[in-house]
Amino acid sequence: MAGRARTERIVVVETRDREDIPLISKEEAIAEVRRWLEVDGVDPERIFTAMGDQVVRYKDLEFHLDQETPDGRLLRFAISRGRVMKAERRQALAHLLQIAPPTPSESGPADETGGEP
Repeated sequence: MAGRARTERIVVVETRDREDIPLISKEEAIAEVRRWLEVDGVDPERIFTAMGDQVVRYKDLEFHLDQETPDGRLLRFAISRGRVMKAERRQALAHLLQIAPPTPSESGPADETGGEP
């Protein structure tokens, strides 16, 4: 019963977010999976996800994306969502790290004589 509630909750989030997130192409998603395997060195036998008796390994992801299975469509959405979230975090961090221009009193040490040099 708990598994069913969790699945329904995931579907609700996916449906709501899907409207706001530009979906990457199948080819971009496959390229991302290949990068995980080739560049990042992820073990192809490593389990990507498991639910009940169903196991999806990294080596299976390209097939799911290429065949546009339900798992492949969900993965494509997840990669797309991850990219959007990464861009939003990058923008938020850049905003936080912006240095405000110094005010006149912060621009340098005050002249001890109080006058001009």
